[in-house]
Amino acid sequence: MPPRFFVDENDLALGKLLAEQHGDVVYPGHDDLPQVPRGALDDDWLPIIGQRRLVVITRDQRIRYRNAEKQAWVDHGVRGFVLTGRRSQTTADSLAILQLHWAKIEVLVSAGPEGPWMHAVTASGLRAIELG
Repeated sequence: MPPRFFVDENDLALGKLLAEQHGDVVYPGHDDLPQVPRGALDDDWLPIIGQRRLVVITRDQRIRYRNAEKQAWVDHGVRGFVLTGRRSQTTADSLAILQLHWAKIEVLVSAGPEGPWMHAVTASGLRAIELG
């Protein structure tokens, strides 16, 4: 099954669990994504992920606020989901939240909207994040 999702390195364990469960998830250092080694910086992987049209899953809430990274997200047409929340999340917490909303995530991704776009994922649901 070709990859559709990319989990960044801020929760490598989450990426590995999702890869086991869904089979179409890659992460830095994954054999099916040699262009993104472990330790790759956001500025390095964002163009690759945008070009490959993979959908990002990240816990890096700050990516929404860092102008340079947000601009790279837009410039490379990246699509993705940011796990947000008021408290620190464990890998198990993040996995539970994603499992709760996976059907909605699949519907959104399958609809195929062109990037860039970003959605927050919380226990209560999905919410579009303005990139403008």
